[in-house]
Amino acid sequence: MSAAPLARPGSVTVVVVLTWISAILQIIVGVLLLIVAATVGTSQISVATGVLVAVGIFTLIVGLITAAVASRLGKGGNGARLIVTVLEVLQIIGAITTLAVYGTSGAGSGSIGSIAIAVIILALLWNNRANEYFAHR
Repeated sequence: MSAAPLARPGSVTVVVVLTWISAILQIIVGVLLLIVAATVGTSQISVATGVLVAVGIFTLIVGLITAAVASRLGKGGNGARLIVTVLEVLQIIGAITTLAVYGTSGAGSGSIGSIAIAVIILALLWNNRANEYFAHR
């Protein structure tokens, strides 16, 4: 007789929601970049148009991958949890690098907030209840 499935903790649900929001925003930005590239491209073909198309496609693909990760994370996929962890650690490294280069003004002004959000996501994703949830999947 197997034990009843462990309910997903609220901390994991928060991370799943944040991951879905990120995916949706990335997909929207990717589509908007492609629309902008198409409207710019009608008046004049340039290197900038090609860059917009490339960045738009890349952003769209990243958004779709993020959506897949969010879906798997919601089902208790430990691999998805590891992917989100790696992405958040990279976010922290990038923010620290930005702080080192620009300081807390200008381009570096959002870095402290980015670090705080990434640390919160990591704490929510790796607390005891989350560990139990992912261990039972």
